[in-house]
Amino acid sequence: MKRLVYIAVFFGIQLFAFQLAAQSITGNVIDGTDRGFLEKVWVINLSNQDSSLTNERGYFKVRGSKGDSLLFFRQHFIPKKLMVGNDTHILTDIYLDARMLPRFDVYGEAIVIPFRAGNQSSMRGLSDRPAGPGKIYRGVSGNDGLSPGFTIDGPISYFMKSERQKREYARKLAFMARQEDYLRLIQSDSVMQALKSEFRLSDKDMDDLIIEFNLANISHQFLDMDYDRVERLLLNFLESRTRYRLEPKPDKK
Repeated sequence: MKRLVYIAVFFGIQLFAFQLAAQSITGNVIDGTDRGFLEKVWVINLSNQDSSLTNERGYFKVRGSKGDSLLFFRQHFIPKKLMVGNDTHILTDIYLDARMLPRFDVYGEAIVIPFRAGNQSSMRGLSDRPAGPGKIYRGVSGNDGLSPGFTIDGPISYFMKSERQKREYARKLAFMARQEDYLRLIQSDSVMQALKSEFRLSDKDMDDLIIEFNLANISHQFLDMDYDRVERLLLNFLESRTRYRLEPKPDKK
């Protein structure tokens, strides 16, 4: 009888451990700049290598449990690591990495509408006249067969998804240009190392405090602030949050 009890307890423990291992971590990833949902962000559980790609609502789901480390990664964004706590649903943000963004020129893609024409004597090539968004002209538009046609550059392509993404990209670049001094301070490895040493912070402590610092200043997001002002704000914030670490400990008699 005792043997049956031991067997039942053993399998109960195994089942409980399996349920813990099979726990799911869900969440949403948002853009730290405009607070919109981010799709196509890789969420990787570094503890068990399970991964998920966020959908259009920024939603993800991976296998994991408390204490696991999650990595959030998307091209041109600053990678982020989080440790899973008691909550099994996580809302987190990631920021564009201004240093890694490619340069681009915003032009609409040319759409050519071919047609048959009788007299082509008035047709001209495109090389001797300006092109760009908003231009509608007739002539050859880069096709080897020299087929005549109207080239519409702008009005139709303006509504394409790729062009909408380019315009959104340009807006984000303009927004980050107004955060230039903030980004220069926050993304400086030497500054972060000096602050961790001065305030006795671990990497995780610093990451958590920077997130809290950003949330505390979300009303203005450091737009058009100069470097010295951002630095003062950050130093005052760290001093207020870590004062207990810097207080001298009483001598033991």
